[in-house]
Amino acid sequence: MRITYDSAINRLAERSHDRFTESWQSNFQRRNKVVDIYGMEFNRQGDAAHPAVFYVSVSPDLIYYERFEFKIIIDKFAIPVAANGISSEVVTIQETSLAVGNTNLNANSAIDRNNNVTTTITPSSHDHIITPNPHGHLALSHSHQISAGMSLFDSDAVDYEIFIEGVNLTPYFKAQFIGNWITGEGVFPSADLSNYDVLKAVGYMSDLEREMILKPGYKRIELRGNGVFNATLVNYLKYSHINR
Repeated sequence: MRITYDSAINRLAERSHDRFTESWQSNFQRRNKVVDIYGMEFNRQGDAAHPAVFYVSVSPDLIYYERFEFKIIIDKFAIPVAANGISSEVVTIQETSLAVGNTNLNANSAIDRNNNVTTTITPSSHDHIITPNPHGHLALSHSHQISAGMSLFDSDAVDYEIFIEGVNLTPYFKAQFIGNWITGEGVFPSADLSNYDVLKAVGYMSDLEREMILKPGYKRIELRGNGVFNATLVNYLKYSHINR
């Protein structure tokens, strides 16, 4: 096919446009990224005095959130010791003696006309003496033999609360599931695709509380309960950010 001057100019223009579009899209992809964390697990243990604390990192180049949700799994509390924590020991008591001194026990019995028996101890006042006095009990050096293993104990905490950066989200999460809340051991809010939705909860908060929870940085999430518990936070986080 014969190429004319006009067709050559058109082809050059098309090629130049394609290169421009490709370069623009390439630059766009390098400068804007999406973090999509689906079901990442963090495990902690806690009790009434020490909450289970989880940390979630959000880029300082945050553009906007697309998803911020999580589940809570309550499981048995684990202690790294076998035989349910039972150990054995031997204690020896030495250098101890007991003597009864200055005691005279004479039993005198008499029967009256009604066949009633009376008995007296002579002397009625007497002493018991321990020799030596004072004395000590000595426990010999010994060791505890414990085999390697794990012992599991039920998580007995109730009245759980969830805080993010010091803000209590418990009432908002309860409202999302019509008052159903964390009770006993299991997966909460449920084992299906339902999660506690942070973005939905902050829509009902003040501007100050919303800013504390959504601002970029290292987010501190606390699970508080009034007993001993083992907890896993399953995190679902998706957000766009500028890639530097």
